[in-house]
Order: sequence, then structure tokens, then C-alpha cells
Amino acid sequence: MENLHTEITLEILSRLPVQSVLQCKLVCKTWRTLLRLPYFADMHIRRQLQLQSLQRHQLDVDDDDDDDGGGAKVGPPGFFFAIEDLYEAQLYYCEGDNIIDKKHPYYYYKRLARVNHPPIKKRSAQNAIVGSCNGLICFSEPHHDIDDPVYILNPFTREYFFLQRLTKTFSKGYIVNGFGYNPFTNEYKVVRVIYYQNVDQGPFVGHVQVYTLGGGSGWRNKGEIAYKLRYPLPGILANGALHWLDKEWKIVAFDLANEEFHLLPSPPCVHPSREHNYYKLLELGGCLCVVHRDEPRQNLDIWSLKMKKEQDYQSWTREFSIAWEGNYHDKYEPFALTKSGEVLLRYNFETLCLHDPKTATITKLVDDDMGSKYFEAIPHINSFVSLKALEKKSRRRRRICKLKEY
Repeated sequence: MENLHTEITLEILSRLPVQSVLQCKLVCKTWRTLLRLPYFADMHIRRQLQLQSLQRHQLDVDDDDDDDGGGAKVGPPGFFFAIEDLYEAQLYYCEGDNIIDKKHPYYYYKRLARVNHPPIKKRSAQNAIVGSCNGLICFSEPHHDIDDPVYILNPFTREYFFLQRLTKTFSKGYIVNGFGYNPFTNEYKVVRVIYYQNVDQGPFVGHVQVYTLGGGSGWRNKGEIAYKLRYPLPGILANGALHWLDKEWKIVAFDLANEEFHLLPSPPCVHPSREHNYYKLLELGGCLCVVHRDEPRQNLDIWSLKMKKEQDYQSWTREFSIAWEGNYHDKYEPFALTKSGEVLLRYNFETLCLHDPKTATITKLVDDDMGSKYFEAIPHINSFVSLKALEKKSRRRRRICKLKEY
């Protein structure tokens, strides 16, 4: 293996899972040096994402003749949890294969691995997770009664840093945020839309700011928007854009490449004039989805936005319809798919549940040790993406800018 060309070696190693790469670092000094390169980290995450995309495509082909709408059935490699504790939100990670144990369905909590990290200064796990992207997770921290997206963590490499907090104070308002990745420029971006209203000002206006990790420019002002995005839901990353719902249930997208807003067509289930309708955005199997519940009905539908085969346009398809028995006040929130096509849900924000579309059943994955604790969960993939490398890139760009000023 030592006689192989460096590019060939990197090509082979980039196709291995994260844990296997760690073992390869112990083989020899040459490999350890290669595997620490930021170039390898970028190559490895690209390969893992390509593999997921190929698996989804193959499953779509296999399901093309199905009557149930098909749907992507490739689950994420793992899940990240923020669980409410007495004094602060605690973070946990669980491998995707371990979250569901058919033989022991009530012990998933014992499979969670505690993630060491600087404390998130909020007791509640609510609104703690802004988003997870290629191994990096963005968290919000509360200050002046707002949730500011300022904390970035790679739990696998244990690297983290804080972005600059919002310094302008206001008596009334909120922040809507999002975290995403632009594959065309290999850039990670945090977006925050600030809504504030003082006594002498008119209606709420969204002030948009973007932070590019490694960009060297800090928070950049991107003007104002008239859309009143719904709080506290973070932006959902899909197809290179972040997506929110506004007060009229319109889908507002922010393109991470050109950094501009635009509207997307809504699925047939969206009726802004109807009362007691519940909508929420999420990403499932690489697609933007809308969750719809028409209260007080005891069921919810999941609609997916997909590109039509051999046609150059996207359309909405109802992928899942989930019904349950019991109190209509019960809340079920889907957040991910398993590798076998089952839907993971939060039940009343405290219990993990599993919906099997083949049997139309919901199983509660309860653990007595966990008790009734509020939690948030998000699909997550471990990676070697280095925050230190991004920070070095940022400092290098700032030095170049200073040289140009002279």
C-alpha cells in the first residue's frame, strides 16, 4: 500500500466509514498525515454524501412501480439529541442502526452516547438545535430573550467555536435562523433574520445577516425582507437552500449560492384560510417535505417535493399518512426516516416513536430511565470537517484583505 500514489490512497480511504478511517490512522505515519489533511476531510464527506444519493436513487428505481408512492428510504447514519436537564441542555449521539432494536425496543436511550462539549447556556432543549450539516451542528444561545445562532460544533472531532453575538438590543422581537451548506462553493453558512420593533417604528421587518464559516468577513448584512417567517422553527436545508414558512403558510426559500429569497409552490394540502391547520417543514430522504395536520383529526400527512422523472419540474407527492388512536391533543412530529423506510417521530415532545407504513402502526420507544424530558432530535452524519481549518482559512482571508487596503 505504501507504493500506491497519494491520490489513489486518498481515493480508497475516502470511501471508508468514519470509524474505519480512524483505524487506518494507526497503520503508519504516512497515512496518519494524509488523513489529517483538510483536503481529505472534504473528499471523505463528499464520498459519503454521494453514497447516500446513489442509495436513494436506487431505492427510487426499485420502488418506481409501487402503489404507495415510493419514497426515499435511506436513513441517516446517526441522530443527534438535545435532552432537557436540570441545569442545561445535554447532547447525545446515537448510530442509526442502534436507534431501532427490534428485540429490545424500549432501550434506545441506553444506546445514546453523551457528547462532551462546552455547556449550552440554556436549561431548555427547546430551540437549541439550529441544524446539522456534514458533521457540523449549529446551536443557538439565549441572550436578551432571543435565540442567537452563534455556536458551531463538530462532536466527532470535538472542535467548536462561537460566532459573534448580535450586539444591537431591542425591546420586542425575535430571531429566525438556519444553517446550511453550498456544495458549489464548499461553504457553510449561518443565516439569521432579525425581527425587532421599537415604539417609534412601524411593522416588523426582517433584517437578514449571513455568516460564512471561513469567509473572514463575519456577519454580512443582506438587506431586508417583508416575509414574516414563523418563529421558532429553524430553516430546513434541502437542494442547496434554506426553507421557512411565513405567517401566511407560504414556503420561503433562501438560496445559499446567490443569497436571495424566493417563494416555492405549496402542496395541495395548504389552505391558509382554514383554521386549526398545522404545517411544518422538514427534510426526509434528501427532499423538502411539508407535514400537515388538520386538527382535530387524529392523523397527519407528509408531502414531499420531488423532481419528476424525465421531466424538468418538481411536484408535490403525498408520501405518508399517519393515523393514531387516543387524544386528539396528542402531538406527533416526524423528524427522520430509518434505513428501512420507517418514520421516526416525537410524541408530545418527550417520547421517541416509530411509524411503520407497511403495518400502519406506531410504536413508542419508551425508556423508564429517561423519564418525561423534553428533547429535540435531528439526523446527523459524523465527519472530519475541521472547524480549525475553516478558522485558519478565515484568518488568511482577513490578512489578504488588510494587504489589499494598503
